[in-house]
Amino acid sequence: MNKTVQIQEIAIAITAKDLNPNVVNLDFLKYSNIISSDWQLARPPVQTKNLTQLVFENGIAIVTQPNRIIFAEAIDKKDIQQAIIAQLAVKYIEKLPKIEYQAVGINPKGFVTFTESNSATNYVLKKLLASGEWREFGKTPVKAAIQLSYTLEDYILNLTINEGLLKMSEEKSLPAILFSGNFNYNIVGNNQQERLQNLYQIIQNWNKNLETYQQLINDKFLSDRFEDKNVLPFGIAISPSI
Repeated sequence: MNKTVQIQEIAIAITAKDLNPNVVNLDFLKYSNIISSDWQLARPPVQTKNLTQLVFENGIAIVTQPNRIIFAEAIDKKDIQQAIIAQLAVKYIEKLPKIEYQAVGINPKGFVTFTESNSATNYVLKKLLASGEWREFGKTPVKAAIQLSYTLEDYILNLTINEGLLKMSEEKSLPAILFSGNFNYNIVGNNQQERLQNLYQIIQNWNKNLETYQQLINDKFLSDRFEDKNVLPFGIAISPSI
């Protein structure tokens, strides 16, 4: 029976002109009711001239740079329909509507894990890439990362495929494949109000993008792969190995 990609994270990245990273601090987020007053930081905030990073115990991360703000939510075993990342992004825009927003990315990440050490490498080299002498070089199997771009309706879907490691415990990690998606939209409209409405619509349709991402991965990449009993359908956290 076929397995499916396990969603690790959903992120919404909004590009804006002349965004001040220091404006989006913890006090501003709480006093503006963008986040709840009882949210606790998982670690000390990072705040420099060009970066503000806030990571909360509930799995939400907010990162602000001079030209963009990113709202990210760890999914893990959470019901994906309970994700609140779009609500946060909309609340933020409502509080700062006069910023010149330019583009938005809906970015899902998911993974599949393996039990054997070379299974992830073999998947990339034998399933996704054509054979050739380029593989036979060096002392260990070559590592590969793949970048693809799909044109769909009024947006672009970029997909990056990496080998990675799934951390099961402090002592144990498993080989895995990480599928990183990016639905890239330019914000359109003849005036500020139209552009804001377009931005809201894109963000609120994030779940449709997620469905497209899952369909692509499950139907086009995984449909005939998971006959292998060495594939695991679960995980905790993944980090690229290359």
